[in-house]
Amino acid sequence: MSTELSPKVGPLTALRAILRLWALRPVANLADIATERAVSGLACVSLALWVGLDRVRAGSGAEFQLWDTLTVSIYALLVLGLAFTLSRCARPRIALRSALFVVAALLPIVIAVSFLIDLGPDDDMALAGRILLGSYALAYLAAGSRSLAGRFQVRATLASILLLGAFFTYSEIEELSAALWAPAAADEEDEAQMPASVAETLLFDQRAQIDQAVEQMSVVSGNAPAVFFVGFAGVASQRVFAEEIKLASRVVGKRFAVADRKLLLVNDRRDLDTYPIATAAGLKYALAAVADRMNTDRDILFLALSSHGSPDSELAVSNGTLPLEQLSVDDLRAALSDSGIKRRIIVISACYAGSFIDSLKNPDTIVIAAAAANKTSFGCSDDRDLTYFGEAFYRDALPTATTLEDAFERTKAAIAAREREEHETPSEPQAFFGENLRELLEKASVRGD
Repeated sequence: MSTELSPKVGPLTALRAILRLWALRPVANLADIATERAVSGLACVSLALWVGLDRVRAGSGAEFQLWDTLTVSIYALLVLGLAFTLSRCARPRIALRSALFVVAALLPIVIAVSFLIDLGPDDDMALAGRILLGSYALAYLAAGSRSLAGRFQVRATLASILLLGAFFTYSEIEELSAALWAPAAADEEDEAQMPASVAETLLFDQRAQIDQAVEQMSVVSGNAPAVFFVGFAGVASQRVFAEEIKLASRVVGKRFAVADRKLLLVNDRRDLDTYPIATAAGLKYALAAVADRMNTDRDILFLALSSHGSPDSELAVSNGTLPLEQLSVDDLRAALSDSGIKRRIIVISACYAGSFIDSLKNPDTIVIAAAAANKTSFGCSDDRDLTYFGEAFYRDALPTATTLEDAFERTKAAIAAREREEHETPSEPQAFFGENLRELLEKASVRGD
């Protein structure tokens, strides 16, 4: 078959065929339309659309991440795998080039709709959008293979479902990101901007968001302790902190049956609306609000913090040009004490996080720190979705560990091995396990609703 589009199968003919495929309608002579030139053209259009829409998402001043182009090869393998699956599982068999044309014609829809889903206001709507997109993709592949083979291909459709399911699972485990552009780093704060105390007062319109999230939390009765999750992502200019806290919310939520008892304070330059902004004053207010929904003597607070840290026992707090107060260990200790929450699990993912332990530890508290008091941790860059600690603790260890101590030991070993391999100075994660809370977690059934 010719590799060029003939006058009888020109670009307009190919375009009409693609539009009919998108509408899930049969296409006559589809195998004749599926030339190498048509497949190559679709691939180029899809790649340009991917790069362009991701550039729009990243905003002005974004930087192209050359290393992340390796992600393109992973998705290219998925496209080839889908085409091969359709080709080999169809009866009668479909030519690989024809199957590849059908899959490639789907890519612009997937890329454009995925871009719109990522602009959605919350995770639930995003999940619903991905389910609808996945359902459409399967219906599309079934219709396309039917046009090529002449009848509905049950076997090929089921094989496609298995392949897509396996890839989705892999992408979730590996936190695979399709982003090729990184948002521009935030500018340094101007010395002439308003005082921090004024900015904090203005930001307290965030109280309504905090109150709304807390009001939706279930009130738990009975004697078994329930876990309430509060997350704090301190620095807006690097997405890694926001992504880490979102993952922590999901993992802790599943592990400890948190259900709707979660509140995230997030500084993220990509999104100023979905979550309340993270500030020192906002955290104090949030802990007090959450305490009102808890039985403060019975229930357990899981507080996850992710940010840059300093040797002076401070966590960085920044969001654009707002001159926010940094979160010191004294601020954190006072906020926890004023809340009246007795039992606390505190996980601090930051450089020098171990400097917080002595001020926070007591028999009813567990403190896990990503680094020793005089050590830095690694992976706090904008081109990452998780820090080294976040990967080792939240992603890899906590979901399957028998206890928090087991999760910490696994994390410590994994980080040490990675730092040796990469010739980094050891960060030496630290932890304190208060005896009362450790015994409670071993004996009690941490419950859901």
